[in-house]
Parts: sequence; structure tokens; C-alpha cells
Amino acid sequence: MKRLKHILAGLVTVTSLCASAQVNVTAKVDSVDVIQGALRRVDVEVVQPEQLNLRWLTDHPADAQSSSPVELIPGVEVNSSSEVDTVNLGSGRLQLNRTILIQPWDSGEFVIPGIALVAGADTFSSSQFVLKVYTADVDTMTTIHSWGPTISQPRGFFDWVPDWIADYWWAYLIGLVVIIGAVVAYIINRKGGFRQALKPVAKPVPPYEKAMEQLAVLKQRQLCEKGQEKTFYTELTEILRQYLEGRFGINAMEMTTPQIKRAVRAAVPAEAAPGLMNDVLEMADYVKFAKMRPLPEDNVRSFDHALKFVENTRPVTEPDAKGKEDKK
Repeated sequence: MKRLKHILAGLVTVTSLCASAQVNVTAKVDSVDVIQGALRRVDVEVVQPEQLNLRWLTDHPADAQSSSPVELIPGVEVNSSSEVDTVNLGSGRLQLNRTILIQPWDSGEFVIPGIALVAGADTFSSSQFVLKVYTADVDTMTTIHSWGPTISQPRGFFDWVPDWIADYWWAYLIGLVVIIGAVVAYIINRKGGFRQALKPVAKPVPPYEKAMEQLAVLKQRQLCEKGQEKTFYTELTEILRQYLEGRFGINAMEMTTPQIKRAVRAAVPAEAAPGLMNDVLEMADYVKFAKMRPLPEDNVRSFDHALKFVENTRPVTEPDAKGKEDKK
């Protein structure tokens, strides 16, 4: 009986060693250079035995109560992960493919120990890789915000005007209103009278339709083909910022890129792929601030991601929802 226990323990050990030898994890980062707060894509490939059940350490455990991001190391966290794509290689082998977006919040050089998975007491990890995180130059922020000087003792309006205006401002105001009213009445009367002026105002264009029209016009202008990549990305991000404000109420026009990413991640459902917006903003920052010259396929991909993000977040109207129910 004692001998049988030793034999069984040996078989378990050999089986564990064989499983370990048959699991291969590789991770490839798209670029080692990244701006602080920007995203980096890591493509992970796992080859394993078919019967082995692996858990990704980049995910929260099923029974975890915390919703905070998973940290690879202090200062570098997992932003999001794609679904696992499983390919059957035959002979009892599976290949798992997954894309993980990581986000550094501190500057410096970070050595990532690798992407790890566990099965029971065994841990399988890819090779380590390096991230070099840079901060954006302070002077480049002036292109996003122009902060004015702080006035320690603000002065009132009447402190800047002569006394003869300050004493009789009400009379000048009444005269100005009368003159403006007369001019407006004259213009309205020349253009068809007050009846024409009282016509209903045109219905405002919804954010989705407005963004789609602007994207179509931008594409027709072919700015990248003319070597005007900076103008292209400036107008592309302007369209997306206006769309975020109209569609989700995000004040994107006054936000930096990291602030927009956090606001989009909180407001946009995961199925709408908010990472598409992150990719466009990241490439735009490289072109506008790092003076990077993108490849033609980068320009096409950025435009397609912007278009897909707008389409994914298109509001569902009541007729559309009713039509879907009828089809069911």
C-alpha cells in the first residue's frame, strides 16, 4: 500500500511537469515607447493542452469584490482586455489569442515581468518586456489650454470707464436698445417681414448625424494625401470631442486626452468598444505633439476607428427598437 502511494505521487508529479512543459506563453507589445497615461497594446498567445483550465492573472478573480484596475506592477495597470480567441490546433492542443491594453500612470522605465496565467498550483508566464514612459512637454499643453494670469484684486466694470459713462450708463443703455431694435426691425422687414421671422426654427441636427456628415466631409478633403496629417488629426479629434459633448454630455472640448479616456471609459458601454476612441486620441497626440509622421495605413485605421466608434454609440430610436421586436 505504501509503495502504491509513492507510485501515485510520482505520476501526479510527472503529469504536472508534462503540463508545465506543454504550456507556452508569448507576449508582444506594439511599442516600448509611450506617453504617460496613454495605452499600449500587448498581443498574448498561449499554447496549452486541451484539458488544462487556465486563469489569467490580468483579470479579477470571479469572487473578487473590487472593481479597480489590475496592476501589472506599481504604476502600470491593465486598462481592458479582449475576449479570448480559441483555436484548436489538433492533437489535443489549443491556442489562445488575446489583446490586453495596459496603461502607465508614472514616467520612467518599467520592466514588466510578463503576462501570467495559473492552473492550480502552477504559474505560466511570458518573457518580460520593457516600457519607456515619457511625460508630455509642459509647453505643448498651451495648444490645448491657454490659461490666463491670475488677478489677485479683480476690478469692476465701472472702474475702467470714465465717470460721464458710469453716471449715466442707464440712459446710454436705453438708447442702445432702441437703436438695436430699430436696426433689427428694419432688417427683418426687408427680408420678408415679421411673419417670416416667426417661422419655426429648423430642428437641430442630432450629434450622430452631425458627426457622420463631418467625417464624410473630412474624408473627401483627402488631407493626409496632401501631406497635411496634423490638420487631419486636429479636425478628426475636434469632431469626436464635439460628438462626445452632444451625445454623452462629456465636456471634451476642455479636457486633456487622459481625462477624455477616463470619461469615455465611464460613460460608454464596453460593447461599444471605447478603446477605439483611445486609439484615435493616442495617434493624434503623437502627430500633433511628438511630430510623428504616421503611415498611410495608420491614417486609414484612425479614421475607421473614429467612424466605428460613432456608429457603435449611435442612439437607438423608438421605431428601431420596435422594428427589432417585430423581427423577433
